[in-house]
Amino acid sequence: MHSFAETLRRLWQPRRGLFWLVVALQLLSSCIVLFIQIARPPDALRLVLGLMALTDSLLAWWLMVRLWREAGHPPAPLRGFPPP
Repeated sequence: MHSFAETLRRLWQPRRGLFWLVVALQLLSSCIVLFIQIARPPDALRLVLGLMALTDSLLAWWLMVRLWREAGHPPAPLRGFPPP
């Protein structure tokens, strides 16, 4: 079983674009939920925004799991380029 520090180290990868995409998606879904709570939009708009926030959170979760699984493996070299 992994320690908490090792798990955090596998997720904290600021040099990868995927990490920043996860952060941006989580911030976006948080802002959508905050808007829903503060502005109290009409029910139809609230439903659409809620579905957007849910979809956004699920996408961020999926990307975070992918980031976590790929942390132990070096990225695959691009086709046509020699490995470093």
